[in-house]
Amino acid sequence: MRYILVFSLLFFTACSFKNPTNHFKENRTNSHYAKLEFEQSVDILPKFNQNINFNAKDYKKIFFKPWHSSFKNYKNQNLFWAFPIYLNPKNKYYFFNKQEIPISWFEKQIDNANIKNIGKLNQKALIIQNTLLKNIPTQKAILKNSFLENEGFPFDYANDAILNIATPVLISHYTKDKRYAFVLSEAGIGFVESQNLETFSNSRAKIYEKLHFITPLKEKEAVFSKDHRFFFETRIGALYPYYKQDKKYFYGKIGSKKYKILKKDVAKFPLKLNDANLKNQLNQMLGLPYGWGGYNLERDCSLFTRDVFSAFGLYLPRNSGAQKNAFYHFDISMLNNNQKKDFLNRFGKAYTTLLYIPGHIMLYAGKITDNNIVIHNIWGLRKGKTQRLIIGESAITSLEIGKKEILEKNLLLSRLKEVSFISLSQKEIDEINKYLAKDLSNR
Repeated sequence: MRYILVFSLLFFTACSFKNPTNHFKENRTNSHYAKLEFEQSVDILPKFNQNINFNAKDYKKIFFKPWHSSFKNYKNQNLFWAFPIYLNPKNKYYFFNKQEIPISWFEKQIDNANIKNIGKLNQKALIIQNTLLKNIPTQKAILKNSFLENEGFPFDYANDAILNIATPVLISHYTKDKRYAFVLSEAGIGFVESQNLETFSNSRAKIYEKLHFITPLKEKEAVFSKDHRFFFETRIGALYPYYKQDKKYFYGKIGSKKYKILKKDVAKFPLKLNDANLKNQLNQMLGLPYGWGGYNLERDCSLFTRDVFSAFGLYLPRNSGAQKNAFYHFDISMLNNNQKKDFLNRFGKAYTTLLYIPGHIMLYAGKITDNNIVIHNIWGLRKGKTQRLIIGESAITSLEIGKKEILEKNLLLSRLKEVSFISLSQKEIDEINKYLAKDLSNR
């Protein structure tokens, strides 16, 4: 499914990337968990050797697009698509205590959403704390049947995305209780808590857009305000403004609050795309918990792929289907599993190829021995209609993980439908089309 202070080259070439949670993964003996085939360390991954540069100006144009938009352009769109789903009596949802949520509760939240005021403000604002973008104004988790292995936590259906601190948004209006604002962001449209917003005038917004930006090299690193209080946690893929630097720190201001951050923990945006930098980004997110829609400020599959590339200046849309469609993509669902392997061996480009299963996106990472491997954040593998072999985190796996425990039709390889390439020449496009046309003619 379903939205930077420079490391020296010497540091990266000398660094061995180790994952501190390997001991847990190696001891997975419970039948509820998938057995990971590889050491969960980027040290085992093939080298990235492509020469690709992305246009940071294009990325920033998308990043700041909400400030150059108006809700007048969105009034005819289905902005509140989730409301009729919640109100449909055929759909059952539950609170964290496994008690069914009554329709009356949803009606109360929807009334508070104040949708008659859509587009009333069109006010520029900045996210001033990492926050969740919600499709209904509540902090309560909205769950389906928690007794099933494919539902319950962390599948909070109220979550749509994470908005990192320092993200520009456009406020449509506030809820009746003023606790939430309905906003447009580059990651989508939804509700955020008002306390996590600071409004900007047009002149202040223009100044902000012209600032220089940094991007984190470390995940969940504490950043402190000027008065040495905790301010926020870093998130791989985020962009933070800065206005000056010295030998040790970058100094920035997010909203009205100043901060400083060690140069070793960030790099100037955009980060150069090379093997060392890419492996660092992956290493920082490897082993982190799965979180549907950003549950608990964690990542699902498409948030993971988004954040891998953001620091390098490549924008990926929020959900898996949109990410797949953002680049040249080819339907390989007609191929059998051996043919899919052959296709990946011939055309797959490690780290710039996305593999798509409806509802799930994976980053292709080449081969380890005879295995086609991927890096992805995934909840689990289908074992039955509701049963799952749980992975529950971002992990390095083959496309045939679980082949001794699940049916062949449920393997990631069997379910693989489309392959999307971030970078392809016309010659490569023609070669792939010829290959697929030949296969179809032989069927």
